[in-house]
Amino acid sequence: MVTLPQLRDAALGGLDRAVAEWTELAAALDRLVGRATTGVGGPLRASHWAGADAEAAARGLAERGEQVRVAAQEARYVVAVLDTAVDQLRGAQHDLRAGLDEAAAAGFTVFDDGRLEAADPAARADAAVRARQFELERRLAEPVRKATEADTHCAETLARLYPTGTADWADTAADGACVTALTGLDQATIPRGDPAAAAKWWAGLTTSERAMYLAAYPAVLGALDGLPTEVRDRANRVALAEAKAALLAELATTRAKRDAADRTGDAKLRFRVTELKDRLAAIEALEATLRSGDDMYLMGFSAKGDGRAIVAIGNPDTAAHTAVYVPGTGAELAGIGSHVSRMRSLWLAAQQVKDPGEVSAIAWVGYDAPDTLVHAMVTSYADNAAPDFVRFLRGVGVAQGIDSNNHVTVIGHSYGSVVLGQAAHQSGGLAAKDIIVVGSPGMHVKRAADLHADPKHVWVGAAQGDVVTDIGSGAHAPIVNHGGIKRRVTPDDADFGANRFTSDGAKGHSEYWSTSHSASLDNQAAIVAGNYEDVRLIWGDRP
Repeated sequence: MVTLPQLRDAALGGLDRAVAEWTELAAALDRLVGRATTGVGGPLRASHWAGADAEAAARGLAERGEQVRVAAQEARYVVAVLDTAVDQLRGAQHDLRAGLDEAAAAGFTVFDDGRLEAADPAARADAAVRARQFELERRLAEPVRKATEADTHCAETLARLYPTGTADWADTAADGACVTALTGLDQATIPRGDPAAAAKWWAGLTTSERAMYLAAYPAVLGALDGLPTEVRDRANRVALAEAKAALLAELATTRAKRDAADRTGDAKLRFRVTELKDRLAAIEALEATLRSGDDMYLMGFSAKGDGRAIVAIGNPDTAAHTAVYVPGTGAELAGIGSHVSRMRSLWLAAQQVKDPGEVSAIAWVGYDAPDTLVHAMVTSYADNAAPDFVRFLRGVGVAQGIDSNNHVTVIGHSYGSVVLGQAAHQSGGLAAKDIIVVGSPGMHVKRAADLHADPKHVWVGAAQGDVVTDIGSGAHAPIVNHGGIKRRVTPDDADFGANRFTSDGAKGHSEYWSTSHSASLDNQAAIVAGNYEDVRLIWGDRP
């Protein structure tokens, strides 16, 4: 129990220093994870070391990395607890000292146990004086009570933040729930839907406040467009680990229920077990993708439904050129590796152009894509995706500082081009300088200029034998009338008004990022890097 003298005389600056030290520890642990990835993992991958020993080394590195990541998150919890303690104790101390000053001014002596006595013996029997005495005693008791309550709750929460010896994200998530309840942070105070407002809010927080919000709401901050990419990456990796831990726990429980169920219940539980295993496999695919390079940033993540992920190669906040790729039909979390692989090929190709500058390539699997070609014949998926994509692009610009770092290229493949078309239409234009579409079934506009963009900065590729432009055109390509002849216009049509670049050697719908038939890839790399004169055109008017 906190006593009146303890609260009155407490030197709370020591707690401030503890908050600062734990904040730095959390940051140092985050840096250590990065050093392990780049300093150890990078050379291991570059060595092409293979076999059982190589796999064991990689697995061990990943496990140690997760342990350090857990330690960083737990350190942020300590920051949140200590910051809450010092805030509540300082408030209680302020109220107590104000009460003590008032008691002294009213002519009372205050004892260490909180009792008051009138300094003038003659006044001690006066009813008004005694009433004032009791009022002040109650006033002094209240901050002492609050300080005791804060001390007890904070001590209990700190006591549960002990190391488990393993990367136990289920335990870490439970710790986080306790810390969030203690701090009283309200996620309603976090601005959403406006990247500029989110960036301003984050910039206005102190270092310890940022640690508190990262500890309490990693999934919310990870999805917050406008925040720095490194912050989103850190938050999303915690959210990813906690989601995986929750799914593993549910899988174990569901399996136990299945084994104990009768035939009727067993069928439903078996279906749920399969569903959980599929979702876990998708998460593990994302984890493997993130381990595949030391320059990966997880800018978005959700385990709901088919799952979503936004993965950047290179930090877009500091890049001179940024490409954002939107995949098409069938895109989901389980296939994130193939989409990131395409952007890895583009990122590497962009390094080869003359004077490329720093480049970032982002795979935006951030929407519910159609599952089949039948589903891809409707526009609702693109309509639903468009606002999220527009907000994401604005967030990229805000985090970059749009006035000085504004060369963003958006790339839509297949149904992804429909998403770009709807996004441009709904927003009055995309926050991007260049638009590339490949294998497009149509964008619901008749001309490139209808995308609210300079047609010189609209580019299209169509490989030999890509039938999607024909199959999907009936749903997504508008009809035009030329000399009494009606036909549908897809972006690869000369009348659309875009620059069509060569894709020599690429065949079908999926070779636009092929390294063995690299014409399409090289042309996209030149566009992304702003080297328009190197783009090989079939027709068009380059900038």
